[in-house]
Amino acid sequence: MNPDPISRGMRLKSYRKSKKMTLKQLAEETGLSVGFLSKIENGFGNPSINNIQKICYVLGITVNDLMISKTEEELLSTINKDSSYVVRKSDRCLLYDFSGLVRFECLYEGNPHFSLDVLTLKGDTSNCFRSAHSHDEIGIVAQGTLRAILNDSEEYILEEGDMILIRAQTTHTLSSTTEGTCVSYWLEFKNEE
Repeated sequence: MNPDPISRGMRLKSYRKSKKMTLKQLAEETGLSVGFLSKIENGFGNPSINNIQKICYVLGITVNDLMISKTEEELLSTINKDSSYVVRKSDRCLLYDFSGLVRFECLYEGNPHFSLDVLTLKGDTSNCFRSAHSHDEIGIVAQGTLRAILNDSEEYILEEGDMILIRAQTTHTLSSTTEGTCVSYWLEFKNEE
């Protein structure tokens, strides 16, 4: 499931307008150009993972908010909270895939308080994922070894089974230190508004 650029652009514009921000203001806060942001809003831009994270951070939304279409969101949120729920690997909602090296997928978005995503990094440290969020998140390494650098100063090497809590507003860079594949699961705690 690939995110539709036109739908993503419409969601971006809607979130920006709900924050009463102009394109110029969003550009200033993200460090991206007005023209580039306009292209994204019109479904023509191809933002990198880092650009998506910057935009989401400034708007105070999650990547899932921006990348998951309403139909997918409605499908995920119609889950009866008292029933069991299974997501097959082949049915995951792809948030983005950067040349097969960095893949970010939504596993569960059906609760207003949290979501669950999976981050797959291929190769060693050259494939990085840098972000900061308006919410706390917990990461658990399922396969490989993950390097987490918090606020450009604290470095942690996480092995399979290790867990890390990253507080809201903490800049963090994640990279694989494994030659093969590093898979980590991320539980994001959504802020109540």
